Amino acid sequence: MRTPSRVGFTLIEMAVVLAVMAIASMLVAPALSRFGTQAPPRSEDRLLTLLADARKSAIAHGAQVTLRLDPTTGAYRADTTTSRGTGILGEGVLDLAMEERLVTPLPRLTYIFKSTGAAFADTVLVRGTTSSVLVAVDPWSGVAYASAR
Repeated sequence: MRTPSRVGFTLIEMAVVLAVMAIASMLVAPALSRFGTQAPPRSEDRLLTLLADARKSAIAHGAQVTLRLDPTTGAYRADTTTSRGTGILGEGVLDLAMEERLVTPLPRLTYIFKSTGAAFADTVLVRGTTSSVLVAVDPWSGVAYASAR
């Protein structure tokens, strides 16, 4: 005698799949509700993040961090200096939007962050098609900020 072959899914299998889908939708729903409401990052936001990361590294490592930035290409390099020597912290290219550029009379921007958080820094104007933003660093606290021009 032949046993009938099973066709389809059992009720328990369907319940497990529905439970997994319900959990996944609960995790995705908050992200979808915010989708499209946040403005895309601007060039000055990327520059402020780069400066904040250099300051954090200086404080965390107890070292002097020197960040050099080419305003025409956006290429940067961060070096550390401690009592034990110097080294490269990181390098890359600042992602500028097509219509934005860094405006400065200097051939290279230099930002020096001390281990205390204090800084010696150049000021740069980020000029776009609709607005311009001045990016500067407070010398005492080393915190970078942007102000509209």
